[in-house]
Amino acid sequence: MVAPIGIAMAFQISPPDKRGSIMGILGLPMLLAPILGPVLSGWLIEYVNWHWIFLINLPVGIVAFFMGKKYLPSAKASAKVKLDVVGAILAPIAFASLVYAVHEGGNNGWSDFSTMITLAIGITALLVFIRVELRQKQPLLELRTFRSVEFTRSIILAWVNMMALFGSILLFPLYLQQVKGLSPLDAGLLVIPQAIMSSIGINVGGRLFDKFGPRPVVFMGILSTVCSLFAMTQISVDTSTLVITICLAFLGLGQGLTMMQINTHVLKSAPKDLVSRVTPITTSAQQIVASFGITIITAYLSHQITAVQDIHNLSALSKAFSHTFYIPFGLAVIGLVLSLFLHKPKHE
Repeated sequence: MVAPIGIAMAFQISPPDKRGSIMGILGLPMLLAPILGPVLSGWLIEYVNWHWIFLINLPVGIVAFFMGKKYLPSAKASAKVKLDVVGAILAPIAFASLVYAVHEGGNNGWSDFSTMITLAIGITALLVFIRVELRQKQPLLELRTFRSVEFTRSIILAWVNMMALFGSILLFPLYLQQVKGLSPLDAGLLVIPQAIMSSIGINVGGRLFDKFGPRPVVFMGILSTVCSLFAMTQISVDTSTLVITICLAFLGLGQGLTMMQINTHVLKSAPKDLVSRVTPITTSAQQIVASFGITIITAYLSHQITAVQDIHNLSALSKAFSHTFYIPFGLAVIGLVLSLFLHKPKHE
């Protein structure tokens, strides 16, 4: 709930010619959190207690609550707005079933009974959900925006990019700990260059977005991601940590140049009167597809590791990781091609 409202408010109050820069600033903590998280979590696991991975969120939530209460503008509730109860029931059933089915399919095979049942439930619930949403006057998710070709093209690009980025973010620390033998804290510290380059990329990318539009910025960002992930498909047990750090840095640069720039373009491509209705689609759908990407990559990695007869054979284990990196690499290549078709919205 918080992310869609915050993004919609920031987008609407931003000057049109400065939206790229402002949305870049807004996206900075969202981009750095999953990168710097391994550093803090690694320190907590190694020196404190793993329970604090969850407990540390409590003071942050309390501070955010009181800041929101003090600084957010008050608004009167509209009596015309009604909750889409059917959509709210169908959505979690559909998406949770599909994520679970993908995970079980990767582990137990697609002919497994539980996989087929949950997949059938997920697909059926999703189809019914889409039908219900298209008929609702006030739907949970405003699916009518997909009638815009530019919106559809850009949001598909956002989904592909999220799957590639978050899937690869998962693989890096696992490789560093299981193959290179680093502690959780040491593995977390190696992502700092990624965070630095992300910060640079998101600020520079926002300004370039305002000046040149989405295509050149997003293309260069995804190209950086493609190069980083291709290098990771060639890793072995002897690959130096310096090479891994450079790959992380280029991945971070790619994240900074693409993530919020694509999201800003998605909002610009939507009808102006539906911006507040579009942000739930962009945020919730990206979280769902990121979960799909992580699930697919985790399942494939587990299958590759299971195939390794001797888990202590680091050469074979590193090969399992290098093969798995082909999945986010392939997704990034698809995103690179899609970025060539981005255009400035006609109503901009």
